[in-house]
Amino acid sequence: MSAIRIQGIQGSMGAHVLDVPVFPDSVFTLGFPEAIGPAHAAQWYGTIAPAWEEQDGGVWESHGQAEGILSYTQTFEPYEDYVDVRSSLTNEGDEPWDQTLAFNCFNAAGCPPVRDHECIRHYVGLDGVPRKLTELPRVFGPRPTIQLYSVEGAPRGQEIPFVANFGSTPDDLTLEGWMAIVSRDGEALVAAVSKPALFLFQNMEYSCIHSAAGFGSLEPGETGTSLTRLYFVRQSIDEWYARMTEELA
Repeated sequence: MSAIRIQGIQGSMGAHVLDVPVFPDSVFTLGFPEAIGPAHAAQWYGTIAPAWEEQDGGVWESHGQAEGILSYTQTFEPYEDYVDVRSSLTNEGDEPWDQTLAFNCFNAAGCPPVRDHECIRHYVGLDGVPRKLTELPRVFGPRPTIQLYSVEGAPRGQEIPFVANFGSTPDDLTLEGWMAIVSRDGEALVAAVSKPALFLFQNMEYSCIHSAAGFGSLEPGETGTSLTRLYFVRQSIDEWYARMTEELA
């Protein structure tokens, strides 16, 4: 069995990550998904009561449905220093969806060595280089602790209704599809990476990061898939970045 342990919360769009070797005394909370579905009318946390099932090898599956709208499955596969979350989303309605998403929340507030309510240890990727988020353009909207960012290969944030509604996305900045928080001592980090990614989100109030997964356009009855990888590593940001780009190339 993997060193990292997942614990699904029955009836909730959420889970806990426990027994993380690099942060053994911490509990990470996942809002997976915090929202899911078409980008113009996603189903938010609490509107679906998914069933959780534990499988062999510490794997957990979550199955949720909004009748006549959508169904989804998320499979959580824990490894020594990362967790893979494979998501599938099915359009159960009668109308096509132009844009779709799984807005997955990775909350680090339960990890004192990592949590960062000032955003001073948040990193993102720009032009092949990890950069401190505070060094890049940011837009402070009606909720000033929240910022969102466009990502490579996806529509600009202003063209995604879910993102545009926050009014907190820079016009002239496009990032890679990952976000990380480095530990206070600079020797470890947590990160979220989605393939494909639709946008990035962070909320200083809760020290949470999101690499929102996209499923593209979905016709009625069509299913899309995505991968989100959550890292918990004892590496510098540069060491991890080299590893991640090789693993997820």
